[in-house]
Amino acid sequence: MNTYDSVFQLLANYIEEDPDDLVNFYDDAMNLIRGAAADKNIEFDGYFRTRWEISADTIFEFDEEYFEDEDRRDLYVFLAALVDEDIFSYLHYMWQFVFHQELTEEIIETRIHELKEKGVTF
Repeated sequence: MNTYDSVFQLLANYIEEDPDDLVNFYDDAMNLIRGAAADKNIEFDGYFRTRWEISADTIFEFDEEYFEDEDRRDLYVFLAALVDEDIFSYLHYMWQFVFHQELTEEIIETRIHELKEKGVTF
């Protein structure tokens, strides 16, 4: 099974575990998609790969809160979905279950704008 198929299989497993718990499904799916984007070396303003490598090299500066910030994670995933077809496909799959609508670039751009308006940065 290739990486593309395995990510979809994991997403399907998440939703099958508890189809009524969409909050946890969203959180688990976004973390998985973030990992898939990081594996593809997709990076914005030093987030994710560069910051991770710096933190890993200097254990005293490892900033767990930085990487666990859900808004930052979501911003990264939304930006990655605009530049990578696979990431967009994963996000689209998850989006249909959680929000019961087709994901479009306009929706992604709106979410990016909302997060940036909140002051979310890398």
